[in-house]
Amino acid sequence: MVSYVLIGIGVVLLLVAAGIFIWAQLGYRQAAETYSNLTQYVTVDSEGDGIPVVDWDALKAQNEDIVAWIYVPGTDISYPVVQGETNDEYLRTLPDGTWNNNGSIMLDCDQTAPGMVDQQTTVYGHHMNDGSMFQPIEQTLDQASFDAMDTVYYLTPDATYELTPLFTARVEESYVEARQANFGDTAALQQYLTDLRSYAQAEASDVDERLSQAEQVLSLVTCSGMAPADHRAVMVCTIAGETPAAGASSTAE
Repeated sequence: MVSYVLIGIGVVLLLVAAGIFIWAQLGYRQAAETYSNLTQYVTVDSEGDGIPVVDWDALKAQNEDIVAWIYVPGTDISYPVVQGETNDEYLRTLPDGTWNNNGSIMLDCDQTAPGMVDQQTTVYGHHMNDGSMFQPIEQTLDQASFDAMDTVYYLTPDATYELTPLFTARVEESYVEARQANFGDTAALQQYLTDLRSYAQAEASDVDERLSQAEQVLSLVTCSGMAPADHRAVMVCTIAGETPAAGASSTAE
């Protein structure tokens, strides 16, 4: 009798596991389709300079909360960046308003849109088991993966920023400085970066020189470790080049 009960429990557990797996796959597919639809407004010329061109009018017609686009060559990272009233608004919501575990790539709600305005621009994204969203960022805690990611593009209606990774640190989720927009003068920003660097697990060969010259940074943040993850991977990037958009205003929206 006991054996039949154990078999029954085993069958139920298998069915539950199968259901969770199928639900996750459907979620991944739904998210992939949503983001694929949005990429039609972004063109990457593989034979040119490789820098994406964004149709901002068309993109913002889909959602006014879209403030930027992030693109990392050599990875699957090519996503709109949204900013909600709170950081929970898009935590489990796609840019089209659909509930989904993938959520959206998002600019911290307390920072100045469209980003690259404050001393630190903090952008969040989940790292998903199918390799989507910010999973490649979490992988840069490994030095070899870090070295393979040499360029990050952050595009806004005002300008296109070409950035270079400085280091990737692993910190506890309570490390609130990673979402702080401004620190005071340049020396204060550099002191923050020096403190954060003490948690770095991978860094650029020229980290000392670039850190000492940093005036603005882009920090890409994602969960680190197995759920429930209580640590964050923080990739800090410095600006290598900035190209103003044609007809862009001199102030942020």
